Amino acid sequence: MLTDLVEIRRLAEASALENLRFRRYLKAHHYRDGRFRWLAAEVQRQIDCKLCANCCRQTRVNVSAAEVAAIAAFLGASSEQVLREYTETDPEDRRTMLRQRQDACIFLEQNLCRIYDARPRACREFPYLTAPGRSPGARMSSVCRRAWLCPIVFNTLEGYKKLVGYHEPPA
Repeated sequence: MLTDLVEIRRLAEASALENLRFRRYLKAHHYRDGRFRWLAAEVQRQIDCKLCANCCRQTRVNVSAAEVAAIAAFLGASSEQVLREYTETDPEDRRTMLRQRQDACIFLEQNLCRIYDARPRACREFPYLTAPGRSPGARMSSVCRRAWLCPIVFNTLEGYKKLVGYHEPPA
């Protein structure tokens, strides 16, 4: 299982064209999501997110009013205080998102989430490979785009290529 983020990024960027071809291969062959979800769950069991936390450094999380209220209750604060101290407005779509501090989520401390039990849905479900109601097959382009970001995504994608017998066509 590869977990070195520098190597994962290098390999993911080098595989961009291969991943595009793989997405087309999957679309043409209509594989069911069950095997993909099974593999993702196996990979997820083998990788400790606390050793990485790259998702908390590289992504921004939008939060709903209900999620702000849950964070506030967890922190023993008011929703207004959470909005003021821990969120900001996205300049593009005007949605409320968790603030970043030192190039990471404001709630990240030494690879651990300070609000883990009250974290937003986006954080709970990341990397979205095994979440119920989400179809990886329909979103394989986003899976491929996130391969550089997360060891779970990268290893699942590479493992799935092997599992379905995908081989890069000769040049």
